Amino acid sequence: MIVRVSEAHVRDGLADEFLMLLRELVASFPEQYDGLLRHDVLVDLADPSRVQYVSEWADDAALVAYAGTDWRTQPVTFPDEERFLRRPLELRHFASTPVGGAAAH
Repeated sequence: MIVRVSEAHVRDGLADEFLMLLRELVASFPEQYDGLLRHDVLVDLADPSRVQYVSEWADDAALVAYAGTDWRTQPVTFPDEERFLRRPLELRHFASTPVGGAAAH
């Protein structure tokens, strides 16, 4: 599994509108994209202008279907998103590893 984190730094006064548009956009993703296992929109409690869209994908193929062949470097955006952002989206990917089982040495 691959966890994809896209982080936005939203301009002052635009966080509510940005969150509304983001939530509307991603609400239908589970029906649209096979291999999307879960997703969340997260707002930083210490800095509400910092918003993350976190999604967990079954494999590389699912991410290609969602974000294209450049999924490792190119964020998925919505129309006119740049007007909300103080800087370009930050994109990271993580391998999901099981918790429990054999003890670490």
